[in-house]
Amino acid sequence: MNNKEKVGGRAYSNGVRLKNKHKSVKAYYDNNGNIRIQTKLVKQNKFIEQIKKVPLIRGIAVIIFAILSFLKEVFKEPKKYWFVFLILMAEVLYMFLPSDSSSAIQGIVFLIYISIPIILLFVFKNSVSEVLKFHGAEHKAVNYYENDYQGDIASYSRIHRRCGSNIVFFYIIISILAGFFELGLPLILQEILILGIAYEAIKYLPEKLLGIPSLFQKLFAREPDQRQLKAAEAALEVLTNKV
Repeated sequence: MNNKEKVGGRAYSNGVRLKNKHKSVKAYYDNNGNIRIQTKLVKQNKFIEQIKKVPLIRGIAVIIFAILSFLKEVFKEPKKYWFVFLILMAEVLYMFLPSDSSSAIQGIVFLIYISIPIILLFVFKNSVSEVLKFHGAEHKAVNYYENDYQGDIASYSRIHRRCGSNIVFFYIIISILAGFFELGLPLILQEILILGIAYEAIKYLPEKLLGIPSLFQKLFAREPDQRQLKAAEAALEVLTNKV
């Protein structure tokens, strides 16, 4: 494992955010095509730092914090993220549909539930494509950093072992395996435990065993072009004080 300070990130439709435990930097393109930089300090929390050292618990904590961070952005700019509220409404409607509802009503609700994400993918097709390219650029920047800035950033892989899509992959596999056993846990606790195990899997499995999830990850991290790479490199330079 690399002992350098960990750098994580997130992709947007117009840029990337790179973050370590001290600072968060977002490099994005404005409406005129110029790169803008937003920097903010990360507040240190000793309790959270201790939690991140506890196996199983740390993975659950990281995922919860990531979700809370995203929701904070959503509620800060609700007009921009209106589709998130649409998805949540569909989720709530589907989850709390009375079990004694007629089959026709259940069928309509289920159709709405599965149709909304599909429709949104078509509506935001271009934005999704950009996010996936910035995601690839984000990974290249982190790999470039972890290899001491050797060579050209574009030459590095768009795959990274700590990507959230790897957690999704292992979550699905472990959930399938757990289905063959009676764990005796409430469903919500079982799902949380599986998330924790999935996080530990991407942290400790040797590189050779990460080949299959890496293929899965390629769906979510596309090969970036110079536009995405420039933003990712700009964020990395500010984050690591290379400017």
